Amino acid sequence: MIKLREIASRTGGVLVGDGEADITGIAALKEARKGDIAFLLNKGFEKFLAASEATAVIAGKETDPALLAGKNAVLVENPGVAYAEVAAIFEKTRDVPRGVSPDARVAHDAVVSPRAAVLSYACVESGAVIEEDAVVHPFCFIGPGARVGAGTVIYPNVSVYGGTRIGRRVIIHAGAVLGSDGFGYVWDGSRHRKIPQLGFLEIGDDVEIGANTCIDRGSLGKTVIGQGTKIDNLVQVAHNVAIGENSILASEVGIAGSTRLGRNVVLGGKVGVRDHVEIGDGVMAAGGTGITKDVKAGAVIAGNPHLPHREWLRLQACLKRLPELFERMRRIEETIRKGEEE
Repeated sequence: MIKLREIASRTGGVLVGDGEADITGIAALKEARKGDIAFLLNKGFEKFLAASEATAVIAGKETDPALLAGKNAVLVENPGVAYAEVAAIFEKTRDVPRGVSPDARVAHDAVVSPRAAVLSYACVESGAVIEEDAVVHPFCFIGPGARVGAGTVIYPNVSVYGGTRIGRRVIIHAGAVLGSDGFGYVWDGSRHRKIPQLGFLEIGDDVEIGANTCIDRGSLGKTVIGQGTKIDNLVQVAHNVAIGENSILASEVGIAGSTRLGRNVVLGGKVGVRDHVEIGDGVMAAGGTGITKDVKAGAVIAGNPHLPHREWLRLQACLKRLPELFERMRRIEETIRKGEEE
């Protein structure tokens, strides 16, 4: 339980109404009950305000005061950021006991902090390092010489190949495979010969990696995931890719080898990126975009092959009119043919 005035203080918001109101939970406007705090994240939710039973609402400072009449509220600059702050208050996390489970397998020369947790049936190989407050869940594999930074959480069935370096406060969801071999082969005239993958994977601090995502090690040198980057489920990042800080990769993105992404890049779902491409800072690619060549910083792109977003929108408008245009052309040709026959 927390007082509404405390929430206003934590979010830097302006309190409207009863600051002593008790807040016991968080809920959507439609489902909220007494004791809950709800959020008005955009104008599309305003229609649910009047009927909401929420004890309090967090809304943007530009919200029409008439909509909040008679309600307790906290007015903030960014309701989305405030939502993240308040949700953290009510997040329920399991208290994981520190230490190495007797059912885990830890090599004699691995270094595991007494403040770390290695749970049942996890395997930590020779020379690996698990720093303080890291949690390795059941059935994880931490390969030889890998390093797991302080406060990092690795959920079940994650495979961390040898030599992988994981920063601090990283979250890795179930089934991810980190530091596996890149897709490297050469044709010798009779068969595909595997090129040994001798590099490693480096993951910066505060990264989050989704379930069943695969990130390859470098063939030589390293694959790099920059600090603060967030990667969704089912993403493929190939060898020697470098992703800049605070980038976002949505589900089913595929990035081919030796590509470079700048900082604050956003790739929507199912974006495909060819190899050896340079993508500048702040680029945004709509879902399904096929990136086939370098993209300048700040560009907003869509389509396959990619185009500037506005140009792609104009093209889509033209494509929708193609059946009509074909029919008009057919009628014109028919008129011309009849005129020639007369």
